[in-house]
Order: sequence, then structure tokens, then C-alpha cells
Amino acid sequence: MGSEKVVAFAVSWNAMVLQALRVQQALYFSFVRSLWSPWLGSRASSRTTAQLQGAALGILNKGLGPVHRTATANARRLTRRAH
Repeated sequence: MGSEKVVAFAVSWNAMVLQALRVQQALYFSFVRSLWSPWLGSRASSRTTAQLQGAALGILNKGLGPVHRTATANARRLTRRAH
């Protein structure tokens, strides 16, 4: 059971890093677009704030997915053995 946790952590960490790279790329392009269109004003900044919040939640979601799958699989396996 310990090795499963280590693997789940590694998969989780990898998923979070890949999601963070995708988010950084999207935010970079959003920043570049905002430089080319300064007339958007406050609408662009509110959109960027929403992107940052969504990005943080997306990274956390990607990281928790593998851990959640492993934990629920372990719980199912252990409850079957108990009966």
C-alpha cells in the first residue's frame, strides 16, 4: 500500500506540473494579447483575474485526481476483503 501512495503522489505531481505549464502558456498569450489591445481596459484585467482563479483550481484538480482515484480504489479493495 505504501508504494501505491508514492506512485499516486508522483502521478499527481506530474499532472500538476503539466497543468501549470499549460496555464503559464495560456496566461502568457493572454498577456501578449493585452499588450496588443490596450483599449480593452478593465475588462481585460477582470478576465485575467478569472483566468488566474480558474488556473489555480485547475492545477489543484489535476493534482488531486490521481490521489483520489488511488484512495477510492484502495477503499473498495479493502472493503471487499473485509466481507
